[in-house]
Amino acid sequence: MIIAETMKKVFATWEQLKSWQKVLLALVAGITTGLLIGPHAIYLKPIGSIFINGINMMVTPVVFTAIVSAVMSINDPKRIRRLGLKTLTLYICSMLMAALLGILVALTLGAGENIQLNLDETSLPSVLQTPAFIDILVNIIPSNPVNAFAHGNILQILVFAVLLGLAINLTGEAAEPVAKFIRSFARIVMKLTQIVMSFAPIGIFALMAWVAGEFGIVALLPLLKVVISIYLGCILYWILFYSPMLKYGAGLSPLRFFKQITNPIMLAFSSASSAVTLPVTLKTAEENLGISPDLGRFLLPLGMSLNMNGLSLFLGIAAVFSANIYHIHLGLPQYITLLFTILLCGMGVGGVPGTGIIALSAVLTSIGIPLGTIPLLAGIDRINDMIQTTTNVTGDLFTATMIAKSENELDLAKFNGEIQSEVVNVKENINNFKEPKNLVILGKVNE
Repeated sequence: MIIAETMKKVFATWEQLKSWQKVLLALVAGITTGLLIGPHAIYLKPIGSIFINGINMMVTPVVFTAIVSAVMSINDPKRIRRLGLKTLTLYICSMLMAALLGILVALTLGAGENIQLNLDETSLPSVLQTPAFIDILVNIIPSNPVNAFAHGNILQILVFAVLLGLAINLTGEAAEPVAKFIRSFARIVMKLTQIVMSFAPIGIFALMAWVAGEFGIVALLPLLKVVISIYLGCILYWILFYSPMLKYGAGLSPLRFFKQITNPIMLAFSSASSAVTLPVTLKTAEENLGISPDLGRFLLPLGMSLNMNGLSLFLGIAAVFSANIYHIHLGLPQYITLLFTILLCGMGVGGVPGTGIIALSAVLTSIGIPLGTIPLLAGIDRINDMIQTTTNVTGDLFTATMIAKSENELDLAKFNGEIQSEVVNVKENINNFKEPKNLVILGKVNE
């Protein structure tokens, strides 16, 4: 009986927690469990994989319906051009700043220095064949939309969704039945996503237990400086770029911004996938940050494919690390080439599997560095990808917030948490009103 009552209290307390608190507890519990049971944590990996599969199942319909719905609502061609120009400019600036910061951090910490490794360049897998940039541009337009959906090519799906939304707008009244169907389907997709996301704490617990048990702390020691460089670089980027831009560029509180996006940040870190986090990112943008739904659903899926701040920072650090490993001196021309190659590759590989490794091979080739460090970096890719993805998702929400503020489509009451406070006050007043003593006092006052 006592055990049953205790379990009831535990479940009641759990249900009262916010989503990000549940995710945080699952993350900490998973890491602790993984470190305790070690390699045996591999048995928990299938549970995490099931959760990831469930989220991946939702990515394509979420992206497609969100983009089409957003384009249908933004039926002013001039506004679309204005939004596109603003967004692309911010993407370029933020990715260049991330790459530059990554290079500076790696140079300051000396990533790759004093490490003697016998790297076999001939053992590189064939998957690292880097597509030419012109091929990437050509492949953005899907020759077969069905094939793009079947293979989950997000960049092609984005392009097809934008074109379809524009076509619906241009068709006018005759396309209204299709537009109504897409809006209804978008609501169904978001509801299904909420159901899948209710299992997030379980999936995240299993994933973090597997990661901690698989790698442990000892396995990271030989490459600890690279890991530290990437994590430090991302944290500095939040402080030195996101925060000043929000405060001085948009007049918003950086602390409030980071507090409001806690949930997608925790999910991005634990899942290491922007796609997995997208449904939560969309919900957070609308409900916590106050970004208008039409704008958020247009910008966030776009940013998931094009806005790679975390990846850009990683590529800058990885390039310096690789150069130091091979004792190659990089001059100013090489660093300039490196920056622009990172920008192009970061934006160009959004629809290519193995984004980070393929982009890295292109970046290293552009400045004449051998590719032998890639298998080494691939070994710690999961650990690094967690903070990279978190920075990418933060960058997507940052960009959407900046654009929304410039377009007067940011609900400041929601951003500042004023609406939630009002709801709490109303509930408290209702509860107080139900108190018998308060009723008597009210009666006396009325008399």
